[in-house]
Amino acid sequence: MVTNLTQEAKAKWAEAIAARDPEVKLRLLKEFYSLMPKHKATERLEMSIKRQISALEEEVEERRSRGKRRGSVKQEWTVRKEGIQLALVGSIEYSRMLFESLTGVNTNVYDMLMRPKIGVFTALNARLQIVLTPLDDTIGESRADRFISIIRNSDAILVCVDSLEYLHYIIELLESRNINILSEIRAKIEYTPQGGIRIIGRSERVKESEVFEFIKGYGIKNAVVSVYNDTTLDDVEGAIFGRVGKKAVFVKAGNIDDDSSTLYYNGNAINVIALNERERFMLDILKAIGVMRVFTKRIGGEATSEPLLVNEGLKVVELAEMIHKDIAKNLKFARVWRDGAIIKVGKDFILKDMDVVELHSV
Repeated sequence: MVTNLTQEAKAKWAEAIAARDPEVKLRLLKEFYSLMPKHKATERLEMSIKRQISALEEEVEERRSRGKRRGSVKQEWTVRKEGIQLALVGSIEYSRMLFESLTGVNTNVYDMLMRPKIGVFTALNARLQIVLTPLDDTIGESRADRFISIIRNSDAILVCVDSLEYLHYIIELLESRNINILSEIRAKIEYTPQGGIRIIGRSERVKESEVFEFIKGYGIKNAVVSVYNDTTLDDVEGAIFGRVGKKAVFVKAGNIDDDSSTLYYNGNAINVIALNERERFMLDILKAIGVMRVFTKRIGGEATSEPLLVNEGLKVVELAEMIHKDIAKNLKFARVWRDGAIIKVGKDFILKDMDVVELHSV
């Protein structure tokens, strides 16, 4: 059910999300929290706002402390994406072991807790950026929140599961931070500096006009809202308050039975994969996160040796846009090498894994 916030509370939330200065945002979030009703439907939101307030209080205090200390250095907890980025989640022991096995980058407990460790997993000429984000009940809430911030911004998650207890722990921890790793979120919102409210997609459960008015009711003037076949207003409100879905790959470790490929959480079946040979493991990851390999070639030239990693269902014109906007603008057709055949296709042709694509522009 939706939270049924008052217009005053909605307006305060709109101010808070628009604020850039941490101290201003902190003040506005506290004002919003005081205005929001406290009942069953707002329990998750209440918990989320409390955590945001706590994190901002820490950030503000750190800023003030740095201002008093000459030569202080801010600890960096942001990671620039290079290609597809996976956050590697697990207990300190097992996440470190998996990280070192995949990337060849050695680390120790002190280093992995002081800053994000970054490596690259390479197989089948494909590359995945791996960011080590250990999470267990020994690292403290403040450090956990920093790792969770990285997880929130990643493209997908590798979860190193060493026990059924850890599986329950990590699902519930991320859920408490508004991150769902068991199913796709049914609404997404991206705030924009201009352009008004734009709605992408269509739901059979709520009208576009209802979504528009609902978003507008929060004082939001510019945003791109993605809805899907079964999206509800409850889903839209969750997106407004930062609820996201992340594709997750669950990897066996520790005490997990080697013969088991399925674990259960509250009746939900979860597939787990083993860390087998690198090529097979890369394929398992790509399949689980809905990514495929596409090769490009110049007219009359050879195909590239390293594939582009793209989302399943990508169209030819979308591939062209990834390469250069002018190529997409002037695209006439493409030739695709697939399963030993060469086919001439149009802009909206949907690509498949291992396709080789030759783009033809005006």
